[in-house]
Formats: sequence, C-alpha cells, structure tokens
Amino acid sequence: MNISWLNNTFLTRGFWGDEAWTIGISKLPITEIIRITGEDFHPPFYYFLVHYLGLNLGWGELTIRILSTFFFLLATITTYHLVRRFWTKNRFSAILTSLLVFFSPILITYAFEARSYGLLAFESVLSAYVFWQAKSEKKKQYKWRILYFLLGAIMVYTHYYAWFILAAHATYLLISERNRILPMLTPAFAILAAQLPWLPTLFGQVGQVKGDYWIGAINSRTHMEFFLRVTGGDLTTPWQSPLAITFGIIILIDFIYRIFTKTTSKQYIFLLSWLLTPVILPTIISLTFMPVFFYRYLIFSAIPISILTIRALSRLPKALILITMLALIYMQVRVDLKILAQHPRSMRETTTELNQLKSPTLNDDPVYTVLPSFAEVMHYTAPYHEIIITPEGLVQFSGKSLLDAYVRLGYTKIEKPPTSTPYYFLTPEKEIKYITPSSP
Repeated sequence: MNISWLNNTFLTRGFWGDEAWTIGISKLPITEIIRITGEDFHPPFYYFLVHYLGLNLGWGELTIRILSTFFFLLATITTYHLVRRFWTKNRFSAILTSLLVFFSPILITYAFEARSYGLLAFESVLSAYVFWQAKSEKKKQYKWRILYFLLGAIMVYTHYYAWFILAAHATYLLISERNRILPMLTPAFAILAAQLPWLPTLFGQVGQVKGDYWIGAINSRTHMEFFLRVTGGDLTTPWQSPLAITFGIIILIDFIYRIFTKTTSKQYIFLLSWLLTPVILPTIISLTFMPVFFYRYLIFSAIPISILTIRALSRLPKALILITMLALIYMQVRVDLKILAQHPRSMRETTTELNQLKSPTLNDDPVYTVLPSFAEVMHYTAPYHEIIITPEGLVQFSGKSLLDAYVRLGYTKIEKPPTSTPYYFLTPEKEIKYITPSSP
C-alpha cells in the first residue's frame, strides 16, 4: 500500500507559522523558554517536551509532529478505558467510542501538528479517568489523589484552558457528589499552589493583551462554529455540516429523553460538565472581561461528545447502532481524507528556491523578512544566510518576545532594509522578492 501521499502532507510537509513558533521557542535554552512563554505564549510544559525531543532526535518535521500523534493515540486508548471505567460491562460502547475519537476530524488535524492541542486533549481524558478514580478513594488511600494533583499541575503548565477542564470536575462534584468535595480539596489546592509561581506571569500577560488581542469578540456564530468545527472538522467540506448536525441531533434527543424520564446518571452529568463547563466559563470571561473564547483550545470536547453520542445510541437495537456508526465514521473518514490530502506551500519550499537563486551567483545579498514570517524563515534559512527582520509592523505581543530573544542572543537583528544595495525579501505569503535600488 502506497502511503507516500500521507508522508508528503501531514507528517513531513513544511512547518507552517504556528508550528515554526513552536520550534523557534523550543530550540532555546530552558531558561529562555520560561522567559519567552511568560512574556508572550502559553505555559512552557509542551515546549519543554519538544526541546528535549529535538535535542535528542533532531528538529525534522516528522520527529516533532510525531509527538502530537503519540498523544492522540494515547487519548484514543484512554477514552476506551474511561468508558470501561464508567460502564464496566459495556466493552462494545468503549470500542465504538474509541473509533469515533480515532476518526474525529478535529483530533486528526492536530494529531499531525507541532502544537500543544494533542497533548491537552490527552490530558483532558486522562484527568477525567484519574478524577473518577480519585473521588472514589476510601479514607487513608491517597494514590489517585496524588496522581490527580501531579497531572493537574502538568496540565496548568500546558495550557490555560486546563483550568476550565479542572473546573468541570468541580462542577460535577457540586451537582452530583457534594460529599466528595472535601476529600478532593487537598489535590485541588495543591494544583493551585503549583501554579502560584506562574500567576504573576499570567496576570502580566492578561494586562499586556487586554483590549488588543488577536482573539475576536464573541458573536452570534461563535458557539455554532465551535460545535461545527469540533464535530465536523477544521476544514470546510461537504461533510462538515452533516456531521455536526448528526452529532447534535443524537445528543439533543438523548438529553430531552433523559430530562423527561429523569434518567440522568452520574456519568452523564459528568460528561455534560466536561463538555459545557469549558465552554461556559471562557464565554463569561469573554463577555465581561476580554475575549478568550477560541474553538481550537476546545478540541478535547470531541471526546465527551463522542461518549455522549454512543451512550445515546446504546438504547437502540445493535443493528441500528452499527448502521448509525457506519454512517458517522463514513462521514468522518471523508473529512479526514480531505484534511490529509492538503499539501499547502510552506516556507521550506520558498527557502529551497532562495538557495537555488543565491547559489549560482554566489552573492551575499542579505535576506529580510517581517515578524509574522520570522520563525519560519529562521528555521529553514538560518544559519545558511543572514536573516534580518524589518521593523515594519512590530508589536509587543504575538511573537515579539521570541524575536527579542533571538536578537538578544545574536541570532538575528532588526533594521530597515538598505536603500542603495540589493537584498532578498521573504514575505509571509511565501514569496521571494529581489529588491534592487532601481525597484519602485
């Protein structure tokens, strides 16, 4: 079977912008990673992992992306065990749920990207499993609560949305098992204590970007688009809306049925808390303080949606369950194939062309670029060419701290392009421009 098409798209294609920022940060010393993420980015844990992975195995596309793929597979396996933990005798449901997670278009997308979303999805389902064990521990048993603390501490240093995941656990306890709140307070406060050294950094980031951040304000389509993308994928395809509608109808009918029949189990309430709390809390913050709601930070929601869907179908005859599953997976696979067939042009191809242009003439004309494309250009061009960043469009967030670090460490510099000598300019659109004094 020829799978070269897969390797040429989502495994070894050139890094795109956000992935290049990941590499740019992770290549730096640990102290610099902490400093930069504290000024400009999400917490540093994921970058630590990429840092040591790159140092030991290299910085190639396949090597770095395979980390996300690994976490995606772990998330799928953990989902199976979580469903078995919820409903011990229902192995069939666990298998079906794992299949929905495995073929989930949104999870597939970020299973092949050098970003922290795959790790957060895995942490989300693993924390659900550990929480379910920890809350049920008897007196004088602490193993699962210690694990919950350790995992929670890692989560809040992975992504700020981890707090919304942990808040979902608290929401469940408030609704269904108030008698378990006290035993769970110790690991909860321990997680908060672990985050205390980073809180001044978090507050500093909030103060810096408040009122001028790249995340847009919530509008009438925000939550609809969230559900559309989390269930139907990040790419617009003919199957995106049918997938979202199918998932939505199944879950809604089941919800109405449970309300009228009063059959809301503890597991069901937990799944709703897991799905809704991380949506509601950033919505409130976005409406009252500053925009923080972004669907991509919520891709882990595909997991509770998958579990809720299978639980809703479990009342049907097995033949009807299989027919519905085949329809869902068929649509998912159609979207997945569209996603995996993408092969967008990256800065890797642009810099290859640049090398071909410069090599025959052996010229030393400098290479300039701007902040938005700086990380991609640095990864694929330096140290073969001197890279200079123009001051055009420099801002104090969204990448500026990484550029400042590279300038401070002597990797690049910021200066205006010359007016009397020729130079190359690489644009964010992956174009090469050769600017000469006679150019307009």
